[in-house]
Amino acid sequence: MKKYAPATSKPQEYSEKELQLEGKVLVCFISVEDQDTFDINIISNQAVNEILNAVDLIETFPEKIKEKNAEVEKFNDGLKKAQEKGFRKNENPKQKKSLILDPSMYKVDKILVYPWAHLSNFLSQESTAMEVCPTIAKILKEKGFDAYFSPFGWYKAFTLDCLGHEVAEMYRDVPLALLSTDVRAKSVFKIVNPDKSIEFFCDSSEEGKKKAKIPKKYPKDFRDFIKAEVLSSREAGREEPAHIKLMKRFELADFDDATDAGNLRWYTKGLLMKNLLREYVENQVVEHGAIYVDTPVMYTVKNKKLTAQTARFPARTYWVHSGNNRFLLRFASDFLLFNMFSQMNIKAEQLPIRAYEYEQYAFRREQAGELAGLRRLRAFTMPDMHTLCKDLPQAVKEFKDQFILSNKILRDLGLKSYMIIRTTEDFWEENKDWILEIISSEGEPALIELWPERYYYFILKYERPVLSAQGHTACLCTNQIDVESAQEFVEQYGEKRQKYNIKWHDKSGNEGHPIILHNSPSGAIERVIWALLESSERYKDTKVPGFPLWLSPVQCRVVSVSEKEKEYAEKIVENLNQINIRCDFDDRDEKIGKKIRSAEIEWIPYTIIVGAKEMENRTISIRKRLTGKPFVNGNSSEQINDISLDSLISELEQELSGFPRKTLPKPFRRFSSRIFFRQ
Repeated sequence: MKKYAPATSKPQEYSEKELQLEGKVLVCFISVEDQDTFDINIISNQAVNEILNAVDLIETFPEKIKEKNAEVEKFNDGLKKAQEKGFRKNENPKQKKSLILDPSMYKVDKILVYPWAHLSNFLSQESTAMEVCPTIAKILKEKGFDAYFSPFGWYKAFTLDCLGHEVAEMYRDVPLALLSTDVRAKSVFKIVNPDKSIEFFCDSSEEGKKKAKIPKKYPKDFRDFIKAEVLSSREAGREEPAHIKLMKRFELADFDDATDAGNLRWYTKGLLMKNLLREYVENQVVEHGAIYVDTPVMYTVKNKKLTAQTARFPARTYWVHSGNNRFLLRFASDFLLFNMFSQMNIKAEQLPIRAYEYEQYAFRREQAGELAGLRRLRAFTMPDMHTLCKDLPQAVKEFKDQFILSNKILRDLGLKSYMIIRTTEDFWEENKDWILEIISSEGEPALIELWPERYYYFILKYERPVLSAQGHTACLCTNQIDVESAQEFVEQYGEKRQKYNIKWHDKSGNEGHPIILHNSPSGAIERVIWALLESSERYKDTKVPGFPLWLSPVQCRVVSVSEKEKEYAEKIVENLNQINIRCDFDDRDEKIGKKIRSAEIEWIPYTIIVGAKEMENRTISIRKRLTGKPFVNGNSSEQINDISLDSLISELEQELSGFPRKTLPKPFRRFSSRIFFRQ
């Protein structure tokens, strides 16, 4: 390599005019992109790891294909014998050659780290970028390698003689990753009973989990919950989740092969449910004292406050390219919301400030094997509330209030869940009285995970997982007490890391950094629907499956015994829809038994039956679905005969009090005009 003239106004200092490397040299062409200069030591170490992996791949290559080579040599021996018998070399189309060079050639003598801007359109413009290649070479030298770097900012010429193709061109993307420490691996799990007594269960080591035994005194659901949360993977198994068939059968949502996996299409009924859930959760948090906010769905990676947060999840991000810039689709609302908080004039007397955002959408580039219908998606909708608190006592009080709020939401959804609280040993010892109090208030056992020290931004995390039909869990509502994000800097990896520097001030001139609660009061909207479907399937033999009345896409269905009652039935449908009770009419020319059976299969909460007697008396008969309740003599509904429509409306209004109402689209009000999305 020869150095000629400067190519930039400030080329990197490099005393040598020529660098000549002999032997087998691994040349690493490297471009330094926008977010890489957040910390050149971290990204350089991560790049070194990739280079060492490449060295290992090269040097072990002959051994790894030795078996394949033996097969090739055997074939070649046979071919040679055939040629000796008179066959010409080119007559056999199956002829093979040795796959590799002599094994001695697969040895890395030296490493050259070479800046190569042409690899990327999103190069860092910071001066520290030119230090990445020298830093990589320095780390490699410290590890015993004969390593060199080429200077940045010079016109250069070089000649390479490449040995072969097998491992000659390898591409590695090295995303900036600020990884957590391993303290979580040292945690312990304990069971807290409703009487506040505590039992050690296991530690989080593999050996500890193998020895753990779940006490049989606990209900099966709690035992399954412990198994899913502690003793086995939380990922879905290979068997198709039960809710997928249901979401398709009810035409709520479906997969779309014309988009990225984990992005679903939603049909009318599913969208009705999503919109009802949105309005319901918003009503709850606004009543709780929240204000509305909405932040952009993408953000730059050139802002170090945002980069520090993003780099926690390097493999789970979607990139968006715009000209010579690139952006990330938001992983959560925190990034730009906290940026907004840092620019606000926050008065101490205004705290706590509760900011609610309905994230439509959040994006997480989950691994393909992690995707599981509505349970885990790459694009999902997350109701999210962040609360700024003046200090820890205020944060604890707010945490307790939000615990009550989340529990109310779960009750209104009719969902059964257990609780797990994850916290540090120090915080537990100082706060276990009030933590035990909220656990005891449930009258159910709960799990506690204790860490020896804080490994992330929160000191306490509360989760409400729900069990699937197959015994897997997924978290719905959650809350975290964040003591880090509002600070100006935090110590991390031995260095100060920039945070959001969110401040409050009081009338006396005092300032402070708030503690932030991260509360999703319901969990992702899609996962709520997952939980409703999976719970219905899980308990289908003991409890009547179905949706709560307020959330059912169709709340009432009118069925007529014969064509004679059709006009009377149509009037009932019209009256109910006029007051925003979603009602349809099974106007098919079918027997009444089949119509009633269809309503049962579709989990319709109220089936209204009109025959000659009802039409004559201007009354109705109903079958009321016992959703979430035990079957009565094998029946999923109770029969109520000969009541007035006003009586039914009064009952429905009482059940729907406090819940949002949405209109059923007109094409769905009759079977004859109903739209079907699936063939």
